[in-house]
Amino acid sequence: MKTCKLSLALLAGLLSCVPAYATSVTAGGGDGSVGIDFGVPLSSGLRADLGYLKTEDRRGDANIYSAALMIVPASRDIHWEVGARYQYQDARYGSGGGVGLGGSLDIPTGIRWLSIGGYGFYTPSGLTNGDMDHGYDYGAQLRVWINSSFSLYGGYRHMRTTFDYAGSRDLYKGPMFGIRVGL
Repeated sequence: MKTCKLSLALLAGLLSCVPAYATSVTAGGGDGSVGIDFGVPLSSGLRADLGYLKTEDRRGDANIYSAALMIVPASRDIHWEVGARYQYQDARYGSGGGVGLGGSLDIPTGIRWLSIGGYGFYTPSGLTNGDMDHGYDYGAQLRVWINSSFSLYGGYRHMRTTFDYAGSRDLYKGPMFGIRVGL
């Protein structure tokens, strides 16, 4: 329990420092959830992300903290990235974390201000700790670009985790909407 509280305190401290240095901020929510994500480029092809997602009682009753390191290759039209994300889940079914492997893809539709994309992460049982056995998180989004650094999005997200003593549980499944500001 001490390790959990210490980890959460360190992550909270990091999150309180990041907004001043973040080059992108994404805020979103859906049916019983709210979250925020800060992105910081580390070099021309590498980005770090810190995030938090809260789901309400009927959607898993979870506090989810994440830190990711993503490779972002230079590309003219299609934006894609791959990497690893550590996610700590404090849910009513159990608490634990793991390193998920995955990425995202965002493709222009032919309409200048509209793109479509998706993302996915899989966390295998060999890369988990605590009560988490394995899990996945994936989604699809339609993004409307207001200008080059401001967009609105809507889509679908499914986050499911298998816990050691509670089986496989949905922590979130449903619509997601949000706003992104930054590069």
